[in-house]
Amino acid sequence: MSSATTRKVTKLLNGGPIGTLTPTSGRMARDEAGRVYEYKSMEQKDVERRRKYAERDQRHFSFSDMRNMREITESLSNKYCGYVLLLQPYIAFKSGLLVHNGRDGKPLKAADFAAIWNVSKRTANVVLDELEAHSIVFGGTNGTYTLSDRYHFRKKAGDEVDALIKTFFTTLRRVRLTAADLGILYKLLPYVHLDTNVICSDPFAENPEDVRYLNEKHIAGVLDMSADKTRAAMKRLRKAGVTGEWTKEYDDRETLTVLNPYVFYRKSGEPDGTLRTLFAAQRFETT
Repeated sequence: MSSATTRKVTKLLNGGPIGTLTPTSGRMARDEAGRVYEYKSMEQKDVERRRKYAERDQRHFSFSDMRNMREITESLSNKYCGYVLLLQPYIAFKSGLLVHNGRDGKPLKAADFAAIWNVSKRTANVVLDELEAHSIVFGGTNGTYTLSDRYHFRKKAGDEVDALIKTFFTTLRRVRLTAADLGILYKLLPYVHLDTNVICSDPFAENPEDVRYLNEKHIAGVLDMSADKTRAAMKRLRKAGVTGEWTKEYDDRETLTVLNPYVFYRKSGEPDGTLRTLFAAQRFETT
């Protein structure tokens, strides 16, 4: 068998087209062996990939109102904000009741919060009192607790969807950080840009050219922390895989902070290729 014939047979066995494809109708074409193929543009393939991703994406998440939650970030300490973030996987769908495993099961009691926060029961009661004082958590007469849907909820989003950011439960549970560092992360959520997941001062700006991204120095101002403490904290967040860095074009001395879209994300569907590449090793995916 000649080498040319061998190559042709190999292509036939592999299912690939032989020779030139000749369009027949619509997106159909025929190769030189008479076999019919359907061809698609890269844009069509990308749309299909995103659709299939959305169909199989059954992750549980809560919505956070980026505008309203600033009332929390501006009034509570980093550690207390971290405690609020840790409650996200326990929000029941629609009701906002705090329950075990985030499903409509057994409501959380005071002792359960101590285990979630890894603190003593006495400390848990102090934290709950503070959260109730700020109308973040509401205690029921039967000893149950509900998280205010002004800040966080699990139900269908309405017209305010562009002002919301999702927190994915499974990946959040896998993050290994202290409550204080989780609180720093929480305080960055109101500053997440829609298209890039980068921290910026104006996350709702419609024109990309108007977006002012925040470097580490600016983030220190947002957190009201010293530059040294902020630098150390941001290093811990990167090490935990919940943030990454982008170097600003034409100025590699300035880096921008981007959140892991597999933990926090504003858009629906799958993150774009750049974000997927940046966090390929920190997807925390379940099997």
